Amino acid sequence: MAGATSSAALDMVVGARKVVKNEPLSNCNTQAKNALNAVLQDAAEVGTGDTGEWKANGAPDASGHSSAAAAVHCYPLDTGYFVTFTCVVQVPPNPDSATALCAKLATAFGGTTSEASLAPAGGVGQRWR
Repeated sequence: MAGATSSAALDMVVGARKVVKNEPLSNCNTQAKNALNAVLQDAAEVGTGDTGEWKANGAPDASGHSSAAAAVHCYPLDTGYFVTFTCVVQVPPNPDSATALCAKLATAFGGTTSEASLAPAGGVGQRWR
């Protein structure tokens, strides 16, 4: 048997961060679930109670494995909430980078944002082979 190696990379990024003012944390939770389901599938809150931590995976391939996943975290502020997006993809087979996936997720999330809050967190992207 001859073995062949295939090139694949795990791409992970902490994407956009948003500050939403004058909205309850429950709004963040609703938008997190809706955004994750719009971009991925089967969004679910992590843990028990109102954790504010949401996750979802991409559609499974023929072997039942997903090549994309994301998490949205909602944190309460005095007058609103702070939300972050974290994404990971396996390239190939996924056609999107983790940065592209997080951009889609932030767009689907919507909401009023503070200036510069849509910029990805600098220097946090990782790629493993």
